[in-house]
Amino acid sequence: MKNKWLRLMALTMSAVMAFSVAGCGDKAASDTTASKDDSAAVKAEADGAEVAEDEVVTLKMFIRNSSKYTGLQEDPVAKYIEEKLGIRIELTVDSSLGSTTAQASTFDELLATKLATNDMDDIMDFGSTSGNPECVTNLQNAAEAGMIMPLDDLVAEYTTNLSSDPRLTVRNDYRRENMYSDGKFYSVGGWGGMGLDQLPGAAVWIRWDAYKEMGYPEIKSDDQLLEVLAQMQEKYPETPAGDKIYAVGGGFADAQGMGDGFLNRDYPLTKGYESLEGNYAVYFNHATREVENLLSDADSVFWNGVEFYFKANQMGLLDPGAMTMSSSEYSEKVNKGQYLAGYNGWTFMGKEAVLEGLGMADSGYMPLDPFDDVESMALYWESVLGGNEFAISSTCEHPDKAIQFLDWCMSEEGSRMITQGAEGLAYTVDENGTPSLTEQFKTDNAEGVVDMAEAYGKWKYAGINAFQHIDTDANGNYIQPEQTPDVENYSAVKKDALANYYKADSFTEHFTTLKTADGEDLPTILWGSYAAAIGTKPDDIKQKYGQINDFMYKQIFKMVYAADEAEYETLKAEAIEEVNNLGIDDVFNWYDTRMKEIRGNLDALIDEAVKAY
Repeated sequence: MKNKWLRLMALTMSAVMAFSVAGCGDKAASDTTASKDDSAAVKAEADGAEVAEDEVVTLKMFIRNSSKYTGLQEDPVAKYIEEKLGIRIELTVDSSLGSTTAQASTFDELLATKLATNDMDDIMDFGSTSGNPECVTNLQNAAEAGMIMPLDDLVAEYTTNLSSDPRLTVRNDYRRENMYSDGKFYSVGGWGGMGLDQLPGAAVWIRWDAYKEMGYPEIKSDDQLLEVLAQMQEKYPETPAGDKIYAVGGGFADAQGMGDGFLNRDYPLTKGYESLEGNYAVYFNHATREVENLLSDADSVFWNGVEFYFKANQMGLLDPGAMTMSSSEYSEKVNKGQYLAGYNGWTFMGKEAVLEGLGMADSGYMPLDPFDDVESMALYWESVLGGNEFAISSTCEHPDKAIQFLDWCMSEEGSRMITQGAEGLAYTVDENGTPSLTEQFKTDNAEGVVDMAEAYGKWKYAGINAFQHIDTDANGNYIQPEQTPDVENYSAVKKDALANYYKADSFTEHFTTLKTADGEDLPTILWGSYAAAIGTKPDDIKQKYGQINDFMYKQIFKMVYAADEAEYETLKAEAIEEVNNLGIDDVFNWYDTRMKEIRGNLDALIDEAVKAY
């Protein structure tokens, strides 16, 4: 997303981090103050790690977060860190600077100002390298200017995780060998790993109750899907509230990068292809780890996606309002049950309660098995080299404490507390090392009244943790316990799909053992580290792909709404000719050469890291 779609998964994380409830939140947080303080103290004491008051230091941190205030933090995770490590967290920015996509530019602007004036906090968040070559440039310049410390000796002397966990040492090796020029490394990589989705978001998600009633007809191609959707739309013409139901929709009125994402991002990713950095000119094939020029191939999955929407419109299956709607308006219609299918599962998953409230009992959406033309399915979100960069400033008076703090954040325990909340309060761990949520946490989380960041520490510092919430620990448990499947409480939709369609004991078992049309194991990794390493593009390449993007943004919608097949084919031929005139070969050749360089440098490192998981 995780761009993230832009990683749509990254957008989803940002949205969760930004969530808070006004009014009742402060009261709820204060009501739990005693219990959260006790929880932190008990946990630290149990670990034999309580620190004397005179050994406690305060570290100023310029990091993205979900705190409502700057200054010393008092949430249970912060209190636990103080008890265990002797470190008080003092934030110099709060959630108004960067916890959401819309605010990220403000955070980046303040970062640029701090770097320009050498106004450095003890721990500095330089942002993510994914699609952001400026992040690497800022780090390199800061290192060369002596503004941030080399971490090699600090890691060797003061850490237990960064110095020995092979999932983390490979991240250090990557930075030492590929990001900095003096053989040292100056930053650690947070928010990485091999996160596992139990259900693939990049797939065809369909109204399951309607599909079940039809007897689960086999669907292995776009044309078969359209036929089934046409029958569904005829049988389910409107919602109980009287709203018109369409097979598919869209928010095409949004600007380039969003409105066209339904076609150039969502559809191709369900087939195993990802638009590199949002460009039409170059796609990354996750099955082969190679880049491809899909626009010049008239039979490619890209054009298949445009054709799907053209056919849907011709058949009366595409919402006529799609061209004038924003993505938010599209999502509102999804929540009203007005669509039967879609390619972005994150928009459709978990709607059972919403639909039930609208009078559609036992309704919801589930993903179909991959079609014959699918080359890979995004289940594992690879980011083994880490996506967010954190450094220690040269002005830090306690670098030993700073690296110990980062080392804890990079641990499984730290990642779990950062994404779930404090142990003993949000969750407990049994004698076998299995975490489970507390009943109070479940209640507070479900009611949506308590400020979970302040009352529990959940997601408050997310991004600085080493492992994603959907990663698993050494015992096979999810880093974030609430990701653990609760089969007994599955909705009727999930239970039916699991038993009668997937015919498996778990979703993971089913989706990780699928085969391609040729009988080979279906690849299931969405590779993230390669795109993050692309770096800065030459100006002429940026100019060319910018012109191609501008042209295609307009052309694809002309094609979707073409009057007939003849006009569609004419527009398609014009598009292929024009992108060639605009220099798509030059753009592709640059990316192809660059990707081969990256793979030559990183394949062995990435493969080694993947094995560590």
